[in-house]
Amino acid sequence: MDRSAIFVDAGYLLAEAGELVCGSGSRTAFTCDYEGLTTELSDWVKGHNGSRLHCLRTYWYDGAVDAVPTADHERIGGLPYVKVRLGRLIHGEQKGVDALIYRDLMTLARERAIACAYLVSGDEDLREGVVSAQDMGVQVVLLGVSSGRAGQSASQSAALIREADEHIVLPKSHWEKHFKAKTRDGSAPPFTPTPEAAEATGAAFAHAWAENATGEDLDELLVDEPDIPSGLDSKLLAEAEKTVGSLRGNQVLRRALRAGFWDEIHAAKSALAQPLSSEPA
Repeated sequence: MDRSAIFVDAGYLLAEAGELVCGSGSRTAFTCDYEGLTTELSDWVKGHNGSRLHCLRTYWYDGAVDAVPTADHERIGGLPYVKVRLGRLIHGEQKGVDALIYRDLMTLARERAIACAYLVSGDEDLREGVVSAQDMGVQVVLLGVSSGRAGQSASQSAALIREADEHIVLPKSHWEKHFKAKTRDGSAPPFTPTPEAAEATGAAFAHAWAENATGEDLDELLVDEPDIPSGLDSKLLAEAEKTVGSLRGNQVLRRALRAGFWDEIHAAKSALAQPLSSEPA
């Protein structure tokens, strides 16, 4: 059970971060780099627990009309290690999202799949879910978005804050690089993929590949480093373009993608070399 998971109430996160960074919580007023946002959040979680807990995945909860995914939901759901759960959007209000968070939190806690849950939300209705997860031995860290207002750290339920094992408010600097206000004509600024995003995508691809590889497979692959076998490299590029965008002619992003791939392959090789624990069960 040496894993954590991230549970994101998108309604809370996007409204609060949009207001903080762009001056409006309306999704029509800004664009969001979802890949960069979820990657940085996952990296922050790994840093917070000192990398002692592997992050299982990020769960992204949102409302949609008739629970039909939007283009944004499709894009978010295609990101590595991100699972989208949709409630319904009725007259502009989310319905059923808290129940989805509660269900996943309870399932993972009951199956002892995680040791720590990182919850990004402000809704008091989740308080009982936090208590139930704690009763099953799971630590719950509540993450908030800074309100940017003097005397108020975050717009979150006081009861929810009290129940959490730890409450951390992430500052504006954590969010602002991922949110951009739309131009006056309502158009979105052009999407610019970053080397960091490409590197994270390469690492995620390598992680998935290494899970089904033997030590001999890893040794054989590492013999030709930094060259990746053409078939595998083609799959890596194709997978990356689903989230990062076209890599044609972009050598900076290609190098970052492959660097992330090799870093994860070396990590997988090191993990295989670690001796099994001799501690009694």
